[in-house]
Amino acid sequence: MEKLYANRFMPGGSEWIPFLSDRDGWTGKFIDVRDGRIGRWFVGEITITGEYASLGHYLDSVAETLTKIADGNHPVREVAEGRLVWS
Repeated sequence: MEKLYANRFMPGGSEWIPFLSDRDGWTGKFIDVRDGRIGRWFVGEITITGEYASLGHYLDSVAETLTKIADGNHPVREVAEGRLVWS
């Protein structure tokens, strides 16, 4: 993934650094280096910027979801291929 996407120039002049991806690199999340916002890409789709205001906001949302799971307030379905899968 790093070789394909690290510091990649995107149309429109924005640059981004990926930090989360599926195994084949077809989809993932990135930091827009211009303003620190978090976006997501999916090959063949329009890239979404500003999904989260910052990496801190993204990590807060992950922590909130994990807290809900631990408290039993968020449905946990299964573990698939070593990954926690929830709806």
